[in-house]
Amino acid sequence: MFKYLLFLLLLLANSELIANDYYKALELFNKKKINESIVIFKKVADNESHEKRSDAMFNIALIYDNGFGIQTDKTRALYYYEAASELSNKYALFNLGWMYYNGENVNKDVIKAFELYKLASDFGHPRAMYNIANMHFSGTGTIKDLKMAYKMFLKSKMNGITESEYYIKLISNSLTPEELNLLNSEFDSLIEKKIILPVSND
Repeated sequence: MFKYLLFLLLLLANSELIANDYYKALELFNKKKINESIVIFKKVADNESHEKRSDAMFNIALIYDNGFGIQTDKTRALYYYEAASELSNKYALFNLGWMYYNGENVNKDVIKAFELYKLASDFGHPRAMYNIANMHFSGTGTIKDLKMAYKMFLKSKMNGITESEYYIKLISNSLTPEELNLLNSEFDSLIEKKIILPVSND
């Protein structure tokens, strides 16, 4: 499980003045004017009515977390990840989950990591879906549940995580044909983007 390093570099044209600060901060970041970008990101983060508030918090966290053009500051990174997570930012939830899973600048807590990954997954984060599946598969931070692991590996595969295929096959091969058919019929309704479900060799 690796840390998700996504910087939201969406330089979309936006006529609304209130959104311009966010994109101006992104532009400054891209021009390596990190300290100036942080000042504006913080301005957006402090504005409770700004639509990009949680994204600004997440970007500040990433800058501090990875030392992008400044000294790394894991404590500030944690603060902004937590703030963005409280606003349901799926990327912040994922990175915070990663920190708890690995015990980076926090006490290692796989149960807390599972909860954070679950929230990120619920908001549509593909890698969080994969991590949740792995935790169900191994019983880390939650009860071992191959049925739920299978479901989450399917969902992560549908969302582009190709590593899921290995575990889908592994679980499929450990089930009886009846169990596999039952699982496939149960989860078939979840599959919006059609993927080929495993079939029993028997």
